[in-house]
Amino acid sequence: MSEPYYRDELVTLYHGTAEDVLPTLSGVDLIVTSPPYNLGGSPWPALGHWKPGDGSGGKSKWRNGSDAGGGVHYDAHEDALPWPEYVYQQHVVWRLMWATLSDAGAVFWNHKTRVIGARLWKPDELIPADLPVRQEIIWARSGGMNYSPTCYVPTHERIYVVAKDGWRLKSKGASGLGDVWRMHQTPSDHPAPFPIDLPSRAIETTGPCLVLDPYAGSGTTLSAARSAGVPSIGVEKSERYCEMAAARLCSTEHSIHHDGSLFGAYQ
Repeated sequence: MSEPYYRDELVTLYHGTAEDVLPTLSGVDLIVTSPPYNLGGSPWPALGHWKPGDGSGGKSKWRNGSDAGGGVHYDAHEDALPWPEYVYQQHVVWRLMWATLSDAGAVFWNHKTRVIGARLWKPDELIPADLPVRQEIIWARSGGMNYSPTCYVPTHERIYVVAKDGWRLKSKGASGLGDVWRMHQTPSDHPAPFPIDLPSRAIETTGPCLVLDPYAGSGTTLSAARSAGVPSIGVEKSERYCEMAAARLCSTEHSIHHDGSLFGAYQ
């Protein structure tokens, strides 16, 4: 494994892929991550496979993870893999994540359902069937953008909690946070960020000693862990996003913003 792209007293960031780096890791208590959604592809062959410039792939407007009309594109990933390849890739990463966990570890995995054409697709198939899904948390976003006469506009994403038998919340009080997390989307130069409150809530309510994000992106999970005083490891294949994350981590202005004493009652 190569030398870290960035390192400080709490954070280690690798420029590489999950497939290369995760086999070298162990003893992780909490993984908080969100993989590419493959929005340019369709799980149903009858709907065809998206190609740049056409309208297949479930009528997706995304090109390389971005709206075809403009915006930010993924730097090192075309978000339109053939569907069997995408499912296989996600299963491989799941096996690697699971192997890094401690006996009391858990994965908080952010993905979303999609209405493709006139059918609902759920990301359950991306998780190997023998891994124990403990719970689904709903991330209630502040609105949506995929308006269509075939469905109500989606305004939520899901956080799948896949946990070892020994995993527990920090306390019974932490359970009071509930399974619907209302959080605003976060503007970013990265095309698919989640809000810093998402990893912050997972960290605050579980009390991990080591956090991992194998799709580190702009460093949101790493920033949340460092703000909580918890060591973390990130892996990111795009050097541009590694640079973005490193700049964010180097900044003395980064901080966690949440509404009042959100976690005060859950200690």
